[in-house]
Amino acid sequence: MSFKYWMILASTVVAPLASATTITFDELDNGTRVDDEYSSSYGVTFNGYNVDKNESNLAVVFDTTLNNTADPDLESPFTNINNPSLGTSNPGNVLVIHETPSTCDASTCSNPDDEGSRPAGYFTIDFSESVTLNSIDFFDVEYDEATSNNAIHLFDIDGDELNIDEFYTPYTGGNNTWDRLYFDVADVYSIEINFFGSGAISNIDFTSATTSVPEPTTLAVFAMGLIGLVSARRKQRNS
Repeated sequence: MSFKYWMILASTVVAPLASATTITFDELDNGTRVDDEYSSSYGVTFNGYNVDKNESNLAVVFDTTLNNTADPDLESPFTNINNPSLGTSNPGNVLVIHETPSTCDASTCSNPDDEGSRPAGYFTIDFSESVTLNSIDFFDVEYDEATSNNAIHLFDIDGDELNIDEFYTPYTGGNNTWDRLYFDVADVYSIEINFFGSGAISNIDFTSATTSVPEPTTLAVFAMGLIGLVSARRKQRNS
């Protein structure tokens, strides 16, 4: 093999790779308080702040497949009246800003239900590195307006708000409806999603740039190949 080939192989082994991720919350139990559950796997942390109750750490999993819950408006299936081509959604778990902090312990809340006060509160989503935010699904959003009460803010790694078109939590049509908001915005390090009333999110889709670290066996084979190549070139010069 030529020296050029080995250099190409080396660049392939350690080249940065784009990694697409969708967080669905489906592996968590109903009522789980979500904060650092996705920190080790995806470098993502969550917080839900309830403005009416003036309390944080209230981003809570709601299982939409259950019946007779505290919020039947968030029970599947969901129809899409804004983009019917996206069809009906059965998202499984969604994330709500829980309305009753007194039902919570350190890790879970009983009878999860979304806060319906005006304004309800906001989610913050922080990434360990800048990502491209692709899309987020929204459920049971009842208020149609474009004000600070339902604004979505995107921040860069320095904490500065990105100079882009404004985004707002979309009006899905109210009870048992959903819609998908597309962003396609790069260099996002943090998100703040405001809710004027009830609602939930899921399927947070983003793309991060990560470095592919070669496994030890790959490094060993690569090193042996380089040693063999150097040895062969020396023999050629000495012959």
